[in-house]
Amino acid sequence: MEQATFRNLILRDVEAANAEEAIRKVGQRFYDEGFVKDTYIDAVVAREKNYATGLQLADIAVAMPHTDPQHVNRPGVCIAQLKHPVEFEHMGDPDTKVQAEMLFMMAIKNPDEQVELLQKVLGVFQQPEVVAAFRAAKNEDELFEAAQKYIG
Repeated sequence: MEQATFRNLILRDVEAANAEEAIRKVGQRFYDEGFVKDTYIDAVVAREKNYATGLQLADIAVAMPHTDPQHVNRPGVCIAQLKHPVEFEHMGDPDTKVQAEMLFMMAIKNPDEQVELLQKVLGVFQQPEVVAAFRAAKNEDELFEAAQKYIG
């Protein structure tokens, strides 16, 4: 898998009232940086309604919104630390809600890499020291360093 994290796709203190607003704000950065097409944000919002991406992990709740490859120009992961947790429905169990602190929004060109990336993020976030490193990041540079170290 090629490089997933990029400095220009790191966001901190994203202010969002709900999951859709969080997706739209983070998706806008993807679009502004040329990673995705103008159809991407609406496609992610629509997909999230049918296939929730919130996950309650051991020490943190995250969301991993994404959509189909036809909306993507080049692959990457936009990592956003939210100013306040936002409610997402849990992946595979929409009746369960999670308070996501971070978004790992994915732009995926190759569907085979989607599973690989999902497993990689899930794997690293099962480790308390990784969660601590992401939470301790005080600015975008520190967040990017953690992303590079643990996600690639």
